[in-house]
Amino acid sequence: MLMVCMAMIDNSEDKTIFKKLYDEYLNLMLYTAYNILGNQQDAEDAVSEAFLRIAKNFSKLEKTICPKTANQFVIIVRNISIDIYRKNKRKKEIPFQEDMNLKYDDKSESSDLESALSNLNQSEKDILYMYYIYGRTIKDISKLFDISEAAVYKRIQRAKSHLKEILEVDYSGQV
Repeated sequence: MLMVCMAMIDNSEDKTIFKKLYDEYLNLMLYTAYNILGNQQDAEDAVSEAFLRIAKNFSKLEKTICPKTANQFVIIVRNISIDIYRKNKRKKEIPFQEDMNLKYDDKSESSDLESALSNLNQSEKDILYMYYIYGRTIKDISKLFDISEAAVYKRIQRAKSHLKEILEVDYSGQV
């Protein structure tokens, strides 16, 4: 698997970096996929697909070992795992773990925003994180999530609208 991904990357320096990221995040991604799928083979398939997508878009991703990179990799493998889960037509609820935290300087705004974000569903959080926190373009998100650019734009629009509704309710008297 690693060799296939490495073959997709042109630059030898990038290949070295990719190998380090692969070694660093493989277990985290397997853990994330397994928690969603409940099956080791499906989890390995999801992680393989995630690394293929990462290799295809490697020039556009963070190339350092840091929480930002880890979160991006987890979001990618989580979305692929959910797709596999849906394709397998399982009837159980998908277990998610809250693995991303926002850090801001202003504690009052931070707690309001964190509270509002906690009320969003996971796909809404993922799309907002990728676009606003990680600065990914709609085109990049489209490729990473394997959906159309129009779908990305619409998901961002809906997530912002939902977040705005939550914040307005909170500020209008804690309904």
